[in-house]
Amino acid sequence: MRIGRRPWLLALLTPWRAMAAPIDANPDVPRRGRPLAFPRDHGAHPGARTEWWYATGWLQTDRTPGDAPAFGFQITFFRSRTGLAADLPGRLAPRQLLFAHAALTDLGAGRHLHAQRLARWDGRTQGGAVAASLTDTAVALGRWQLTRAAAGGAYDTRIDDANAGFGLALQLQPTQPLLLQGEAGWSRKGPDVADASHYYSLPQLQVNGRLRLAGHEQAVQGRAWLDHEWSEQVLPAQAQGWDWIGMNVSDGSALTAFRLRRPDGTALWAGGSHRSAEGRLTIFAA
Repeated sequence: MRIGRRPWLLALLTPWRAMAAPIDANPDVPRRGRPLAFPRDHGAHPGARTEWWYATGWLQTDRTPGDAPAFGFQITFFRSRTGLAADLPGRLAPRQLLFAHAALTDLGAGRHLHAQRLARWDGRTQGGAVAASLTDTAVALGRWQLTRAAAGGAYDTRIDDANAGFGLALQLQPTQPLLLQGEAGWSRKGPDVADASHYYSLPQLQVNGRLRLAGHEQAVQGRAWLDHEWSEQVLPAQAQGWDWIGMNVSDGSALTAFRLRRPDGTALWAGGSHRSAEGRLTIFAA
């Protein structure tokens, strides 16, 4: 399950309204009716203002009793088109930013660890210490990486940072098809059709890998959920915040629900989906 409020997203998106590029000239801007094409749309969309690959889940160890989780984790890689230095040739101009958040909750010890990374990206380089692929999922900030394997579609993610206090090397293996959110991957987020993103999920991922914590490394396994979303303008002007939940249900189904909040706490827009273990998909209206 993943649940949370997204103040970082509100902060990112608020200044971008004034910098929106002409929509018709930008193939990465979400459009109603545009079919998502894979593996291309697993990759980065640098023409869109913001984008993220968001993985959350729980982990067990060989010593975990029964089905109880021992750890929760979250790994998110972001891409942001800044609207700055578009006409400057220098390779250090901050036209694009790549950044990442990682977190680990140790349920037994009652503690929460987190870390983040940030770097410039030129919007074109594919491969290297700081890069994002335009053809499939492959995002790297040094020793922080998320990559999708072409064969089988498994995701490999690595968080290797001595300063974070923990390390993760996980494989996220799909057990179900892609879940296209909204209208075949076009997900509306407000009363205006411009308030939308392209968005898909991979629920019920099987997780295996290694966890390093307090100098000790151990094997882990568990379950996870992955989102990939990109947009030019998500939050309508009337929205103050965004509440979201994604649940891997124990019967094999997947539930997504969200609402965008006005300053008084009422819902400006809402939506989500439910897909049964047998594949029956219900898209929730606002």
